[in-house]
Amino acid sequence: MIEPLSTSDAPMIGRYRLRGVLGAGGMGRVVLATGPDGRFVAIKQIHSHLLDDREFRARFEREVAISARVSGAFTAAVVDFETKGETPWLASVFIAGVGLDKAVRELGPLPVPALRTLASGMASALHSIHSTGLVHRDLKPANVILAADGPRVIDFGIAQAVGTGAALTEVGAVVGSPAYMSPEQANSEPITSASDVFSLGSLLCMAATGTAPFAASSAPYTLFNIVHSEPRLEQVPAPLRDLIAGCLRKDPRARPTPAQILDYLGVLPVQAQPWPAPVHAEIAAQTQKLVALTSDPEATQIIPAPTPTAPPPVAVTAEKRRTGLRLGIAAATAVVIVGALTAVVLRGNDSGTSPQQTPQAIPTATLPGLDQLRGTDACTWVPRALGATLPTEVAAKASPDVSSWRWQATSSWGCDGNSGGARIAVEIGAALDGFASGQQVVNGYAIGRRGDDCAFAIEGGEQTARWGIIVDTFARTECGLADHVLERLTASLGELRPDTAAQKSLSSVDPCALVDNSAFAALGPAVARSAHACEWAGDSTVRITLSQPRRRASSMEEKVIDIGDGVLVDDLGSVMLGLNECRRVYQFRKVGETFREDVEVSVRNPNQREGQLCAIADPLVKQAVGRLPAR
Repeated sequence: MIEPLSTSDAPMIGRYRLRGVLGAGGMGRVVLATGPDGRFVAIKQIHSHLLDDREFRARFEREVAISARVSGAFTAAVVDFETKGETPWLASVFIAGVGLDKAVRELGPLPVPALRTLASGMASALHSIHSTGLVHRDLKPANVILAADGPRVIDFGIAQAVGTGAALTEVGAVVGSPAYMSPEQANSEPITSASDVFSLGSLLCMAATGTAPFAASSAPYTLFNIVHSEPRLEQVPAPLRDLIAGCLRKDPRARPTPAQILDYLGVLPVQAQPWPAPVHAEIAAQTQKLVALTSDPEATQIIPAPTPTAPPPVAVTAEKRRTGLRLGIAAATAVVIVGALTAVVLRGNDSGTSPQQTPQAIPTATLPGLDQLRGTDACTWVPRALGATLPTEVAAKASPDVSSWRWQATSSWGCDGNSGGARIAVEIGAALDGFASGQQVVNGYAIGRRGDDCAFAIEGGEQTARWGIIVDTFARTECGLADHVLERLTASLGELRPDTAAQKSLSSVDPCALVDNSAFAALGPAVARSAHACEWAGDSTVRITLSQPRRRASSMEEKVIDIGDGVLVDDLGSVMLGLNECRRVYQFRKVGETFREDVEVSVRNPNQREGQLCAIADPLVKQAVGRLPAR
């Protein structure tokens, strides 16, 4: 949103006329301006109180020098700058668009065609950036703009020339945004262009699922996951899963280059609107505002802020009290953390509805086991559990009649419903990576939450292997619908019944039972990562995952190999596969015209080559195939 200028702002910066304020941060602010040729530019300025700090001036000069070196179809080109004057500034081409973080937060994960456009555009941007000898080092959704014709990378504030070793902060400091750092950044090791590729993998995963692959409840835990944990990519659409997995390899040398990513994606079809319709609607609205700003060249350019008036007295409502409680709890929590004590923070109810929870609530109920969760038809259970209508206070943006909602299976164990401006997605038996544990209690069940979004999980499993039922309403502030769904689903867990049709699908199969555990004597015990993923970890890591991805293009489905005994598996040999991993994907069956059910066996060991690992994986695939349900 473009904010008005204050009365203290000068009308000009250099030869550029100011039009409004785009945003501000800790180091400076960004204003919208027009140049002599009428072109819109975004001008970045350092805050006045930092102008006497030589370190900040030097950092700004360095950013200007680096940004001026980068120009291309997928970055915001620098058009002018002033670094030596009293108030230094940097002007770049203004890009009308929506931040990737905002788009995913408000609209949910991007569809596959948009993800391909994003991946291709980002790879092109990195190819351009790296060709100048630079590494961006802070590639994250907030630094990506979805423009009308493709993505743009912005903000080179902490970019660095490869091999310079220039220190931006003290020795040992970690520079970047935690959730999107590479293992090298997290360990304060030398950075190469491969670091940006790892960040790209995390960014694409977030765009595809709504969650960064290593996100945790705190920055230290997030960094630990980046260095030591494998990403959970079960929710990533199959066409992008190999690409993202390749980008997220711990070894920088094993990651694909931007050029290899472009080769892998191939030539994409030309699309007039590559993003979801609401994104293009927002871009059009921005364009109209820009036109309005310059429609009257004689109009006063400085818009004074309105004089504040005293609001009328407002009664203190329960919602006001809850808001105060949230603020008080947040402040108290900061003090408690400093004192190394323990605190429990419960989220207030944004809608005014009141699920059964109290500040001292302790979970008293246990989620049914995975055997009971498997085979449940989510699109049968969820509408039935919600009842005939939604409460009036949570149905403002949707039809109150649940029967009019459109429900669509996203897999045998997931369901997505929408009506009007509301959406509900439920996944049964999912891994709870990225969900903070114990955020509240509803009907006796522990509820986790993902970040600040209205995405929750009815928790089950152990802390080392958490799984449960995910409820996501794709909202950020008004969680009334999510609260209602949680209350109704937790009250209906006793009604879960496996669907008879599930006995012929993978939804009812226990992946831990597909192979003999005696085969993993040298590894740890089987750990159920979700209802449909099992893992054995030791010197090698073996994982069996059951999934229902969308069917690939026919040209890709024809790339199969025979591993013996007539078992055909997908041949994933490409630049996306590492030398220290073997992955075999067996198609169990096709589901309609859209989906397929797959059994994936992955074997990883940093000290063994792909051929050695496939010699382990192939017998496991054949054993698993022999234990699948009869079709």
